[in-house]
Amino acid sequence: MSPQLTPAEHIRLWNDFREGSQDAFSQLYERFSADLYRYGYNLIRNKPLVEDCLHELFLHLHENRARLGPTDNIRFYLYRALRRRLLDTVGRLNKLDSDEYLFDSGEFLIQPYEQSLVEEQLIEQQKLLVIAQLNKLPKRQKEILYLVYMKGLSYQQAAEVMDITMKSVYNTVNVALTTLRAYVRTSFEQGGALWSLPGAILIYFVKILLG
Repeated sequence: MSPQLTPAEHIRLWNDFREGSQDAFSQLYERFSADLYRYGYNLIRNKPLVEDCLHELFLHLHENRARLGPTDNIRFYLYRALRRRLLDTVGRLNKLDSDEYLFDSGEFLIQPYEQSLVEEQLIEQQKLLVIAQLNKLPKRQKEILYLVYMKGLSYQQAAEVMDITMKSVYNTVNVALTTLRAYVRTSFEQGGALWSLPGAILIYFVKILLG
């Protein structure tokens, strides 16, 4: 997995791309296209539609690179652009109700590169319980946790991606973590694993499991 870019590296790569560097454009595609596809597919379970919108997004970026604004977080910029493009496309096609598609079927999965880390922290039963409870959260809560804890967006950036207020993001995260804590505690107690989950520890597990 490629190392995370620093804000300065984001700025340099994005500016090189805006100035016409084909190598920078290739780096953008290689670094972010797979990640964008996963995000888009979690939003809308329609592979051809997500693939088309992703292709159109990179084509638009390439053709309009000189007119694009600056950014110090390329992932945030691209997430917002892809989400809006998907919303517009779905709206035109009238295939899905706008209140019923967001992370409707999205599942949080543990990627292979995180497997050893997770197994060092949780026994198999606990790991499966936490994953199961994450996937029981309402779709909007899942999307916000995904953006904030898996992708490292700030609350403000998550709010802008989802076109909601930052207060809504704060409230939704708080409700999601409270609900998740209750789900997990109940499941652990029913399974004979008595484990208290303070907020900080729960957030740590969420970061691992969503990664």
